[in-house]
Order: sequence, then C-alpha cells, then structure tokens
Amino acid sequence: MRNSPAIIIAVLALVSLWAGGASATTVCDVQAYEPATGLSPLNGSTVTVMGLATVPTGVFQPTRTSIYIRGLGDDVCGVNVYSTTRVDDIGLGDTVTVTGQVQEYISTSGKGASTEITFSSAAGITVKRGSAPPEPLVMATGEVGREINEGKFVRVTGKLVTGMLGRSFSIDDGTGELEIFDLGLNFAADATWRGLTFGDVVTVTGIVSQSDADSPYLGGYSLIPRSPVFEDVKTPACDPGGSTGALVRLSKNVFSPTDGEKITIAYDGPHAARIRLRVFDAYGRCVANLDDKTSLCGESGVLWDGRDEVQEQLPSGLYHVVVTAIEPGTGKQTQATLPVVIGRRLR
Repeated sequence: MRNSPAIIIAVLALVSLWAGGASATTVCDVQAYEPATGLSPLNGSTVTVMGLATVPTGVFQPTRTSIYIRGLGDDVCGVNVYSTTRVDDIGLGDTVTVTGQVQEYISTSGKGASTEITFSSAAGITVKRGSAPPEPLVMATGEVGREINEGKFVRVTGKLVTGMLGRSFSIDDGTGELEIFDLGLNFAADATWRGLTFGDVVTVTGIVSQSDADSPYLGGYSLIPRSPVFEDVKTPACDPGGSTGALVRLSKNVFSPTDGEKITIAYDGPHAARIRLRVFDAYGRCVANLDDKTSLCGESGVLWDGRDEVQEQLPSGLYHVVVTAIEPGTGKQTQATLPVVIGRRLR
C-alpha cells in the first residue's frame, strides 16, 4: 500500500520531535480547556505542533508573525501562532511546524483568553509549501460560540440582524446570533462591508476568536473574516424594498391538531420592520404569540400545532391569525388577518 504525503510528513515530524526533546502535541491538545478557568491545561508549556496554515502572514498582524493553523487529518482544531519576529510568505495550506510556548493571551484591558503558541526566533518555525488551501468547517451561527471552537477555521451563512455597530455586526441563520468582527486592518474602506444592511444574507469565512473580560473565559466569541480580498463576505441579491405592508398566508384554513395536523403560516412585512405573529380567539383575546422579530428579506414561516402560550391544546373553534408590522423610525403599523378553524375529524 502506498503511503500518502500527509502520512510521510507526520511520521518525519514525530521522528524529529523525539530526537529534539520537545513534547509532540496536537492542535486539539493545545485548545483543550479547564472548565473552571477556560484556559488550556498546557498553558506555559513548551510544545511542538504541526498544522496547515488557514490564515497566512500579513493579514491579522501585517508587521508581525500572526498566522492560524489547523491540525492534520481529523485534528480540525485551530490555534494562533504568534511572534514579534516576522516570518514572511507563509501561504494558505502551507504545512507549518512550530516549537513554542502555549500562552493564554489576556490584553491590558483584561480581555482574554485567546490561546496562542508563541516563538521567539525564526528557528522556532519551519514551513513546507502546500498545494491546496484547507477547507473550512461549515457551522450554524448558533453553534460557533463555544470554547471548543476557538481558533477553528469555519464558514457560516446568515442574515444581518444588526446594522454595523462600530467594527462589527451580527448574523443569524435561525440558530442564534453570531458577531462578525472587523479587526480594522483591511475592511474599513471595503465597499462590500460599507454597504451591508439589515436582512442581507452573507457568507463569512474566518477564524473563531475570543475576547472575554471575565473568568472563567468561556464567552466573548466572534468570527473574524480573513480579508475581503479572499471574497469571504458575499451579499446575494436581496431586495430591501420587500413588501409594502403586513402579509400572511395559510397552508389551510381548517385543521385538526388532535389528529396530528399542523398548518404552515407564511408571513412578511416591510424591510427591517418589527413583525409580530399572534393568534386571537373569537373574543379578541391573544391566545398564542408565535413570533416577534425584525423582518428581513423574503417570507418567514412557522408550523403551528394549535397550542397556546403554555403548550396546551386550544379547543375547537374559530381563531384569527394576525400579523402586525411596525416600521422603524415612523412607527407606522399595518396588519394582515386570516381566519383559521381548529376542528376535529368526524369518526
């Protein structure tokens, strides 16, 4: 059986580590953490790690060596490799071997703890040219913000749910918000970033970073795109005009929840308006709040099983599905209403 180049590289690296005396360590070993502190158990230790470059030199720290690597094979963890000594021309996909100290960086403002491997001279790092850039891990927006993902190279897609707030904005694919943070080195003059607005769907490829002011350091996660020149931020066609008022559609007007039936409620409103989706009984009492959010681009939809606020099955009868759209700035309200009947099948 033929040995793959990756296996040969890994074997040679291990042989050199045993000869040199530094401990052979994976990237995931470095990024492991103590639950009580959020810090790596290898903090302060000298290790030798091999990985593929996911962020090359000159992107996050143009005047210093600050790259990210991910492990080889199934080791998909990532870590920052940092030094005040500049090592030029480390490209995407290059195989990097670094010997240095594991350090949990905490800034002078008290924010941390970003895991790094630091080295003090060019002798601490060797580079073998790669053939293809590594592929990012595809994640849901609500999945990214965990300590286990710090340093990983990931790709997410979601709708903007905030505007540009200084150097950041947040996106959500329905699983939870994720902050996208601009380091301020490359993006300020980029037309794509300047033009982002509520409801734009963006795909962002970058590194999961952490800046947490409180111990244990298990929060403060964001995604840092590598650079617009890599086309990591994309805005598909989106008509911010959207609808001119509240809209609602039902998959059916009569259904029987006791027989397992549900209905799909599709709704929309003016771009960036606040949308409330509620159900009222025949006496005008609100019996279910199904959604309350900012309207983005295109229709949203929910499945309703005929239950009320406390998940109790509503009795048979006539109800009204009401969508209220409240436009930002003016406070102007529009409503759309459709009747729906909760019934029972005749036996």
